[in-house]
Amino acid sequence: MQQLNEQLFSNVVDDSKIPIRIAYIKPDGTPNIISLWYEQIDGKIYCATQKTAKIVSYLEQNPNCGFEIATDKPPYKGSRGNGVAKIIESDGEKILLLLMKKYLGDKPSTLSRYLKNNMKSEVAIEITPKKVFNYDYSKRMKDV
Repeated sequence: MQQLNEQLFSNVVDDSKIPIRIAYIKPDGTPNIISLWYEQIDGKIYCATQKTAKIVSYLEQNPNCGFEIATDKPPYKGSRGNGVAKIIESDGEKILLLLMKKYLGDKPSTLSRYLKNNMKSEVAIEITPKKVFNYDYSKRMKDV
């Protein structure tokens, strides 16, 4: 894996609306994965979720995590790595609004109304990446 640089993820993933997959360890030691909306800001990854979501307590107990942002269709390409997560209660609303703009745009919807009605209980998840690996299998999959 390459060391983290200024550009966290390469531009290999064209669809900016792909969610991030975050791997974490539950208190009983079993691994799990969750998909969340994300935004990259100043070399860190930000997500938002309800403060009562289990992922919040899991990351508070063990902040080490893995992540991947990748296409689901050939040719496969994306970015994956590992880092340390931190829960920031004071930034939940701010991050949620950024994510809603990115993933939902400005058009009102049932989902946007639901999220706005519940944003007071949102928290931010800040992931500081330690290592990132960008991959693009377009050349080897050019005829797939």
